[in-house]
Amino acid sequence: MAKSLYSQHFKNLPPEKNLKKFRIICEKSAGFLRNQIKASQLPAIDISFASDDLKQFEKFAKCISIYKKILVLGVGGSSLGGKTLTALNPQNKLEFLESIDPATVKNCLSKIDFKNTFFLVISKSGETIETICQTLILLDEIKKSKIKNFSKQFLFVTESETNSLAKIARKIGAEITAHPNKIGGRYSCFSIVGLLPALLAGLDAKKIRNGAKKMVEDFLQNGDYVINSCAAQICLYEFGFANNVIMPYIDNLKNFTDWYRQLWAESLGKNGFGSIPINSMGTVDQHSQLQLYLDGPKDKFFTFLTQKNHPQNFSIKDLPSCKTLFGGKKLSEIVKVEQETTIEVLNRKKLPIRIFEITKLDEEVLGGLMMQMFLETILIAQVKGINPFDQPAVELRKELAKAALKV
Repeated sequence: MAKSLYSQHFKNLPPEKNLKKFRIICEKSAGFLRNQIKASQLPAIDISFASDDLKQFEKFAKCISIYKKILVLGVGGSSLGGKTLTALNPQNKLEFLESIDPATVKNCLSKIDFKNTFFLVISKSGETIETICQTLILLDEIKKSKIKNFSKQFLFVTESETNSLAKIARKIGAEITAHPNKIGGRYSCFSIVGLLPALLAGLDAKKIRNGAKKMVEDFLQNGDYVINSCAAQICLYEFGFANNVIMPYIDNLKNFTDWYRQLWAESLGKNGFGSIPINSMGTVDQHSQLQLYLDGPKDKFFTFLTQKNHPQNFSIKDLPSCKTLFGGKKLSEIVKVEQETTIEVLNRKKLPIRIFEITKLDEEVLGGLMMQMFLETILIAQVKGINPFDQPAVELRKELAKAALKV
């Protein structure tokens, strides 16, 4: 089933005798993970099989879509999943505000027609400092604009009726809908957190979940895609490859690299374990990072995401009496040459490489890719005895910030 979405292959992995040991370990952990999935013990995975909740999401989307602008307030897991999915259909109507840099907030709000904008506020805990600050600033600006009945322009997505954001929502009379309380932010892309923005961007939420479901079903029946990937990555880590470079040659996957970075770092960076996720974009970072990749420390594992068919294309035409190397070629051919030569120079350096080849990037494929990353992360965590769903070290930073703000 996974093969119907995309292909995956590797170059320059450690010797088979080393890989075999880790494959056996991963297969054993995969059996435990399969049992958890079959027993519906992993809500972040289980939700890919759900469908009834989509009717509510579609109802929300229909009501919200009448507005000319939609601003999503949230940070981290509350925004990255939605940003990743909505990048499939780039448009100007939907915007995400994550930063609390005063200049960024000012710039964002200065471009908003408050009367014709809907505000989607997302925070699982309802205590996220950035999102609370953004919301309060926004409410102050709306009051200055003297807009009546502005509460109908808000929807709050949070897990509790008693947290700070819920209290703000009730104070202004805005609607609150539940964030699934058993699904952490970075695993929430297949819930309302990711799928409502996707619907607002004109995407098919059913297809997104169907791609995720296909990947889970493949894992339950076979799982080679996931098991081989996990075995390779754990083995490479033991061989000193402590940096994990993810490099799409598809611009619409830029947000995917940000989403993956959080998933990987926050889920696995524990107990002294964890490789460092490094975002890289082809072809742009051939001109900024490739020198280091080729001639720097040999401590990086590379994942490339490539596309066979580009729905949009251009023909390169030479100017009269000004011949170039590119005249007569399609832009997609140029991209292919760029990605293939980058992979080849890394291959000649005997650096470990994984290549995802996508025929066409759509909702199903992206849903499958995101679910594969879930399964890989959770399986590696099980092998290493790590809880992939918490972030205990980060909690101290939050506590310090809240304590400082109370002074």
